[in-house]
Amino acid sequence: MKRYTLITLSALLCLSVLSSCRKQDRILPIGEAVCHCGVDDPLNDLHWLHELALRYESLRGKQFASISICTYDSANQGFLYTECEECPDFGQAFVDCQGHTLGLVGGFAGTPLSAYNIDPASVRVIYRNYPDTAATITNKTWQLVHFYDRETNTTELPIRHHLNGDDTIAFWLRFYADGTLQGGGINHLNGTYSLVGDHINIHIGCATEIYDATGWEDRMLNALKDATICDIDYYGKYMRIYYDYNRKYLAFERTD
Repeated sequence: MKRYTLITLSALLCLSVLSSCRKQDRILPIGEAVCHCGVDDPLNDLHWLHELALRYESLRGKQFASISICTYDSANQGFLYTECEECPDFGQAFVDCQGHTLGLVGGFAGTPLSAYNIDPASVRVIYRNYPDTAATITNKTWQLVHFYDRETNTTELPIRHHLNGDDTIAFWLRFYADGTLQGGGINHLNGTYSLVGDHINIHIGCATEIYDATGWEDRMLNALKDATICDIDYYGKYMRIYYDYNRKYLAFERTD
């Protein structure tokens, strides 16, 4: 009797250990798990994707990595992923549901989303190994670095302008914890914002009415002013705010 009890206890202990391992290895998606590629929770149900996410977890605090879902050719589903978000020339691997490489999006050697008929509006981040946006962008100053068009794979740098004798870009935003924001450029900007998960809703107004001969401030305002909710990505000292149905984004860099 004691022997069977010992065996039973041993079996229960093994099951407990295995259960703990599974729970520990489980990757939690951003928000609710999304049905994609025929499974309810691709991060944990697709073996190859789970192994990739585990590797990205090992890079936490060293490199900023992310995994996104996408739809291409109208109905086909796949993924975009990168292990170096802060590397503008790195690009994102584009793969199918089995993990087979279909191409490279963006970066130095990649092509735009449109080259693979990827619907920009379908791209959604389901995993990242860096902190949530809401806890990290507030009370920091973000300077506009460039505009990026994901369909044409083109980067546009704002023209520098002279402000008080300084040759500086000077287009910046600062988000405050009370939901207000301020910004700078040719004019002094102010407004409000709200964050819901990985989305941001921004309302910007001009406090001054100085003519912007460069046109870059107007472009920033047109992208964000009274816009519908935009996707937002944050990774360390860099931030992207997407607009035009995720076809484009504004890239910002933290300055403080």
